[in-house]
Amino acid sequence: MDNFKKVILHLGIRIGILLSLFGLLVLYWSFIYDPHSLCDQDQHRHTDAGLGMFVLALFITVFFYFGLLIEMIYLFVKKKRILAFTNLGFLIISLCILSICMFLIN
Repeated sequence: MDNFKKVILHLGIRIGILLSLFGLLVLYWSFIYDPHSLCDQDQHRHTDAGLGMFVLALFITVFFYFGLLIEMIYLFVKKKRILAFTNLGFLIISLCILSICMFLIN
């Protein structure tokens, strides 16, 4: 039962980190981004907000997964295999969900 609590806490922390990074991105975008910053009187020159947000979300996701992979290797070296397999399971399940969502959008 003690291992189960460690796994749930470990997984909850990782999911919380990922959600807080995306939350910070949404807060940044909603408070800082101004689509009319390049407008010159009547000429509207909007910047592409969707592409910028997609690129930042992609960077957050890639770096988070890369950090998760490094942590998984570190946990395997330190003989904490249960937590390492938790990272591996989270990585596989989240990438499967992400690929299904991308397939359905396309």
